[in-house]
Amino acid sequence: MEIRQETNILDITKAYPFLVDALAEYNGAFEKLRNPVLRNTLGRVATLGQAAAMGQVKPLDLLMFVAQEIMRRTGEGVTVIPPEVKNPEKRGLTDDERRARLKEMIRALHDGESIESLKSRFAETVGDITPAEIASLEQALVAEGLPETEIKRLCDLHVELFKGALDCHERPSMPEGHPVHTYMAENAQAVELADEILSQIDRMGASVTKNVWAFSDQYIRQAFEELENIRIHYTRKEYQLFPLLEENGIEAPTKVMWEVHDDIRAKIKKTAEKWDRENPGPTAVNLRELCLAVKDMVYKEEHVLFPMALESLTEGQWSRARHGEDEIGYAWVTPGIEWMPGEVSGGAPRGVLAGSESFIPLDTGRLSPKVLNLMLKTLPIDMTFVDADDKVAYYSDSSHRVFPRSAGIIGRDVRNCHPSKSVHMVEEILAKFKNGDRDSAEFWLQLNGMFIHIRYFAVRDEAGVYLGCLEVSQELSALRALEGERRLLEWS
Repeated sequence: MEIRQETNILDITKAYPFLVDALAEYNGAFEKLRNPVLRNTLGRVATLGQAAAMGQVKPLDLLMFVAQEIMRRTGEGVTVIPPEVKNPEKRGLTDDERRARLKEMIRALHDGESIESLKSRFAETVGDITPAEIASLEQALVAEGLPETEIKRLCDLHVELFKGALDCHERPSMPEGHPVHTYMAENAQAVELADEILSQIDRMGASVTKNVWAFSDQYIRQAFEELENIRIHYTRKEYQLFPLLEENGIEAPTKVMWEVHDDIRAKIKKTAEKWDRENPGPTAVNLRELCLAVKDMVYKEEHVLFPMALESLTEGQWSRARHGEDEIGYAWVTPGIEWMPGEVSGGAPRGVLAGSESFIPLDTGRLSPKVLNLMLKTLPIDMTFVDADDKVAYYSDSSHRVFPRSAGIIGRDVRNCHPSKSVHMVEEILAKFKNGDRDSAEFWLQLNGMFIHIRYFAVRDEAGVYLGCLEVSQELSALRALEGERRLLEWS
């Protein structure tokens, strides 16, 4: 018989049942194959090549192990078909021709051509692609007028089109402490939680009844609440990794991915709000959609985003990413110390004042930079200042922040600090501030039990010249709840 990386896991484990235990002992990542429900669902579509990526082993090594195990246990002959080493140079294409062919295929995909026909065309004409090339293609298509919303709508198909080629590339492997290692450690935990939820739901069968659900409700709810921590992972990407990629001209992929983050956050909120033990069917559907979306994002990160970032970012930029991570926090893991960031250039280290302790003259007094900085951090409000060129110049780094911020946003275009769906409001506010039509704007919203008041102010000098925009945010639940009077000192 022949085996190759495209060999289906369910098919081969049915033909050779002993492979289930053998694979589980070979690599802990394959332990889930012992679950018959999971094996009969994911195994129907998963291949040995995909399993190799999941277990972080080389496809050829896994194929050789399977072949040796079959021959040892059955005495049958097994032919291993090695993964094809795809080399675009064999196609005789120049870089420009190669790029043109890839863009043609992406546009054909958007025009409705089937994914299968395009996969065949890709294999015949180009054959391989790097994560950086995918990002570059999306960036070029946006620059040529393709809406980012269209890129987002079909980004799953982009990955599907190139999935075979991406699976042949090894996933990134970085030492503990490096931001990519931390992201991937979080991903491993997210996948484990998602798989556990999915296996629990699969075990219930096609029709999830109230009585069946009751046995697992508490367990699934706990796993779901753990999985909610993935939001921290996404926030850290948005405020630490994305700004650095934007510095290097990679903007379209980050904007699209941020929108997908928002979609997943919406799924988390919907699942929590619609949780129903009496009628669990919709809850099971919501959970399945959420878990699959989380796992899909893990694939995009580890096969596209992180390899692209490692190719693009300098060691200094990775140091900057690491220096700001602690401010946002982590999902489930703590970074190790095998890889340590270097000194961050372009400013004094965090907490150290540059220059002398001279005083800053103000209209009604003078303050040292240290005292002024601490005053701004102590105020019970969040402040962010965007300069006249629409770049973030400052934010008050306090312990009571309403919205997450990190040093990675300094110097970032403010438009890139907001999801695409709200950028039009940001642009309208800045435009009216700059032309003098408006001096302020305000919003208020209720979020996670908080009442948040957000105000924007145009900052102008004595001559009326626009210097920038000050954003002030405050959580007002406690103030809105005040009643009566307090005229005496009462420590709370």
